[in-house]
Amino acid sequence: MPQTDFQEQLGRIIDKTRLLLIRNSALADEVKALKDERDALKGELLAREGELEKLRLEVEYLRVASVVSPSAEDRRNAAEMISNIVRELDRCIADLRS
Repeated sequence: MPQTDFQEQLGRIIDKTRLLLIRNSALADEVKALKDERDALKGELLAREGELEKLRLEVEYLRVASVVSPSAEDRRNAAEMISNIVRELDRCIADLRS
């Protein structure tokens, strides 16, 4: 009987070992897939960070450009101010001639 118990235990150990090997192989495949996904996501993150930096620079350039070139409203206000100054000068000249 002890021989039979030993063979049964050995058979169970062999079966459990096979099961562990199968699970280990499946986990190794999953780890590889997750590492591949991680690497792909890192690449995508780097690309997006580059794009973000490019957009930040573009925003900065647009801020500088908006300061340098006046808006349509600024031009309209300047033209109105000049017109008012010219009218005031005309009045002053007219008063001096009187």
